[in-house]
Amino acid sequence: MKKLSKKQFVTVVENIHNTVNYAFDSKHCEAFGILIDEELNVQIKKIDSSSDIYDMLDTDNDELLSQINDYDMISFATNGWAAPVAKDDEYSDLAPSQHPEKRRVRLLSSANINNQVGSSILFSDDIDSPVYDYGDARGTMATAIIELMDKAK
Repeated sequence: MKKLSKKQFVTVVENIHNTVNYAFDSKHCEAFGILIDEELNVQIKKIDSSSDIYDMLDTDNDELLSQINDYDMISFATNGWAAPVAKDDEYSDLAPSQHPEKRRVRLLSSANINNQVGSSILFSDDIDSPVYDYGDARGTMATAIIELMDKAK
């Protein structure tokens, strides 16, 4: 697949968000193969699942690696808890799942072999206000996705 323009990429990330059906309480993370047509509509197929997102994203996951180049993008869905973080918060040492202001969250991260990575975060208590990222995310999951996609090239 050719590299998408910024505008095309934004449209595709948002179309994926609006199309993937992944529950906030799912017990498994899932990978979806994404095909993109000329009008930037997406066709989605579940291609892998795991109880641990990092096991699925491992560069030794040959089953997933063998499928990456069959699709224009791959999306990874996972969920968990999010909580506010403040320096002087009495709850700052708690896991998000134990925080009194915890919120259930769904994360969809989508990538292609051209190192274009975007994501959407959706909170179960505010499903009409997704938060999008079009390539600025950092962290262990973002790094694992990039490494997996690089190995598939």
